[in-house]
Amino acid sequence: MSKSNVLVLLVAMGLTTASFAQTTKKTSATPAKTEAAAKPAATSSEVDEADQLITNRRLRASSGSLSKWSAALFFDYSGGSVADPMRADRPNIIAGPENLLLQNLSSSLGIRYRATTKDSFTLSVGAFMSTPFHDKGARVGQGNTPQAEALRRSFKKNNRELTVSDPSIGYTHLDNFGGWQSVTSTSFTYITNSEQDRAGYNSSFYFGQTFMRDLGNTGFSYGAAVSWTRYFHDKTEQALAKNTVGLFPAAEYVINDTFNLRTVFGFQYYGQTREQAKDDTWTKRKVYQSVGLGISVTRDIFLYPNIQFIPSDIRSDLTNIAISANINVF
Repeated sequence: MSKSNVLVLLVAMGLTTASFAQTTKKTSATPAKTEAAAKPAATSSEVDEADQLITNRRLRASSGSLSKWSAALFFDYSGGSVADPMRADRPNIIAGPENLLLQNLSSSLGIRYRATTKDSFTLSVGAFMSTPFHDKGARVGQGNTPQAEALRRSFKKNNRELTVSDPSIGYTHLDNFGGWQSVTSTSFTYITNSEQDRAGYNSSFYFGQTFMRDLGNTGFSYGAAVSWTRYFHDKTEQALAKNTVGLFPAAEYVINDTFNLRTVFGFQYYGQTREQAKDDTWTKRKVYQSVGLGISVTRDIFLYPNIQFIPSDIRSDLTNIAISANINVF
């Protein structure tokens, strides 16, 4: 797949959500003006401290609203490959044993308590469905390998099954160090989504640290995230993932108040299965790249259609499609 094809695909993925963003802005324009006329404009001293610390649109939306109490909605659709998006399976481009191998739609609703301007806690639960847009006759798995047969069995068990998804409790801390925007997140999740639960995953602990820095007034910003996930199990299968750690450099370019381009590299990404943990060995996963179009509908609504691929082997059958949405309510 050429770079031009990637860009064309990004634009196509963003058209529907971009249209929705513009319609929403137009619809809300009149009330906004009415409120502005009735209330004096806020001075710089009245701007919330959190928005002074964090100016990145995606980080703002993912960190929650500025209210003491709020609801945080998150949606994610992990689709198939660019080459054949109608297949029920989803290429595991980095060969992670914990990765979901079927297309899926997940959502979560979190109740967020903002303890201070920098610190918040979120209790959330969601819904999960594998292959929501595929019937029993959908194509899944290629060939007659054991892996393909296992995938077809998983599809038969999980197809269109709606389950309560991964209740969790999390903590987020915002800060700024000399121009470096900082978001620290931790969470504990009880795994209930049908694919991972049946495979033997019980729960997980996550830690993530993100830094982003604006490059003057150019519209460009850069940074990186580091993460660690520890999995716990209720089966003795040795091939289950136990730990993943990674370093993910990122860059963004703000096009205007609504759109920004973003790319993330899975640069140093390592996984460890239960079997490897006995010998303290790790497997380095392939370097992957995600490219997406960020759409800021409002401060608290951020849409992100994106693709993921292997830079060293760019192929349409190894390029996955996804779209996510962060929505903060009141």
